[in-house]
Amino acid sequence: MSVDRTDYLMFGIKVDPGLVDHDKHEPMMAGAPGAAFDLVYDGMGGKYAVAGKIIAQSGDYDGMVFTEITDDLLPNDPQGLAATIAGSFNIEVDKLRLYLFSHYS
Repeated sequence: MSVDRTDYLMFGIKVDPGLVDHDKHEPMMAGAPGAAFDLVYDGMGGKYAVAGKIIAQSGDYDGMVFTEITDDLLPNDPQGLAATIAGSFNIEVDKLRLYLFSHYS
């Protein structure tokens, strides 16, 4: 069995992993086109879930590529994104933040 590591830079919010509903949130975890938001979830350990927009992520073999963070990479309606995440998890979202982390799958 192998383990894949992906590094993410996300603009979003940490969500209680216990609130993740696989049936409801699978399109967000799978990166489905048109998904309301992106969701990176520690399904093995249940230690974290981050919902928002992926700004940059590492490639399969190259690690994190050099990415200039410009305005066009950030959500054009952060309040709308926050409201969508809040509604999906039935939580309050006060402010979205940047998160840089490694995810193992």
